[in-house]
Amino acid sequence: MSKSKKIVITFLLTLFVAVVAVGVVGIIHYNKNKISFTVGDTLPDGQGKAARIVILAGQSNASGCSLDEYLEKNVSEEKYAEYKNGYDNVYINYLSGSNTSNGFVKCATLQGELAGGFGPELGLAEKMSEAYPDETIFIIKCAWGGTNLYSQWLSPSSNGKTGTLYKQFIAFVQSSLDYLTSKKYEVQIEGMCWMQGESDSFLVDTATAYEANLSNFVKDVRKKFSKYASSNGIAFVDAYIAALPSYWVEYELVNEAKERFAQTSDINVVIDTVSEGLTTSSEPEGTPDMAHYDSMSEIKLGYLFADNVMKFFD
Repeated sequence: MSKSKKIVITFLLTLFVAVVAVGVVGIIHYNKNKISFTVGDTLPDGQGKAARIVILAGQSNASGCSLDEYLEKNVSEEKYAEYKNGYDNVYINYLSGSNTSNGFVKCATLQGELAGGFGPELGLAEKMSEAYPDETIFIIKCAWGGTNLYSQWLSPSSNGKTGTLYKQFIAFVQSSLDYLTSKKYEVQIEGMCWMQGESDSFLVDTATAYEANLSNFVKDVRKKFSKYASSNGIAFVDAYIAALPSYWVEYELVNEAKERFAQTSDINVVIDTVSEGLTTSSEPEGTPDMAHYDSMSEIKLGYLFADNVMKFFD
C-alpha cells in the first residue's frame, strides 16, 4: 500500500470515529430522555381499516443524506410536485437521526437526517402508492447515520451488551404500532427494509462478525414483533453497501455476509446495489459526497426496496 493511500485511510478512520462518537453521545442522550416515545395524534380513526406496515432502518443511506435540491433538478416539475406534496395513502413516522416527524405524516421530501435531505422512503412510498392506491400503508423509519451493528444495533441474542440504538429502535417501532392500534387500525407488518453495514466494514473483525450479528438482529426483531406479522412472517429486505474500498474497506466481507444470510430463509432478500448501478459520485457537483447515494440512486434504492418487499404482501 502506498504512503499516500495509508494517509487517506487513516484520515477516514479518524473522521469516522469522530462522527460515530458524536452520534453515540446523541443516541445515549436521546434514549435517556425519550426511550418511551410519545406519538403525536395526527391520524383519523382507522375504523378497523387494514394497515400495511413497512419498517425502514439502518444508517445514513437509510436515514437520508441524499439532497433534495438535486432531486428537483433531476425529475420533471410534475414528479417533483408529487414528491413534495407527499402520498395520500402512505404515511411515515420517522426518526432520522435527531430529525423526527413526531407522528405519522404523509411520506414526502425532506424527511431525512441531513438538512435538505431525503432517504429511500420516498421511492418506497411512490412505488407502494402506485401498486396499492386503495390501501393505507405506514412506514416506520428509525435510522441513524454513522452507526454500526456490532455494538450500537447489537441485539440481545448476540454476545455483548445490547445496543443503545437497538433499544431505541424497538421502542420507536413499538410506540408507533401501539398508536396505530389505539386509532383502531388492523396492524400488520409486511416487512423490514435494512440499509446498513458501512460502519462495520472498517475492520476485518467487525466485518467478519457481521453475518452472526445480522442473523441475531433479524431473529430478535421478528420475535419481538411476531404478533403483528403477516401470514408469511416479517420479510427482511437487505441491500449491499457500495463497493468503495477507500471508504468501506471490507465491503466485500460485509456484502458476502448479507448474501449468505439472505439464503437462510425464503423471506430474506438482499439487493445487489452494485450491479443495479447505484452511484455516489455525482453530488454535490464538484465535491461529491462519496459516502452517500446520489439523489436518483436513493430514489432507485427505494424502488428496489418496494419491489422486493411487496412480493411478500398478503
